[in-house]
Amino acid sequence: MTVFTLIPFGIIGVVLGHWMFDAQISLFSVLGMIALIGILVNDSLVFVAAYNGMLKEGKKVREAIYQAGLSRFRPILLTSVTTIAGLTPLIFEKSFQAQFLIPMAITVAIGLAFVTIVILVLLPSLLVLANFGHKVWQFVVKGIWLSDEMAEPAVRELGGLDVNNHGHED
Repeated sequence: MTVFTLIPFGIIGVVLGHWMFDAQISLFSVLGMIALIGILVNDSLVFVAAYNGMLKEGKKVREAIYQAGLSRFRPILLTSVTTIAGLTPLIFEKSFQAQFLIPMAITVAIGLAFVTIVILVLLPSLLVLANFGHKVWQFVVKGIWLSDEMAEPAVRELGGLDVNNHGHED
């Protein structure tokens, strides 16, 4: 759910990009939004996969978020920068043949620039909020308050910790 929460921010980036370049949103812009959402989900899942891997290694939730951010910062940033750099010449192309593709290039490039910042800044915060939401949900459903780590599905799937002792190891 945290990954899908970022999609509206991609759309905000698209609108800002079209406003900056005074370009109309067209059918190709919508196709660019589909591509942008695919890139956004991929970059976000790279971050979340690293986070879940850190949790499975036994790290605390906040440490796992911090380490995932450090380890995935460069790959996420480089993926975005190379995509933006590849689309920039098309955005500034003046030929008649390129005019119908420019809105799509603006959508992907500017939307991706905006959403990359959102992924690296907002996604860790959303993961902390989701962790708290898991804890509240387990309290409402089962009447137990879990530790931060036991509230995470990645840790619970390991099955090594006892949920009945409220998520605290003895």
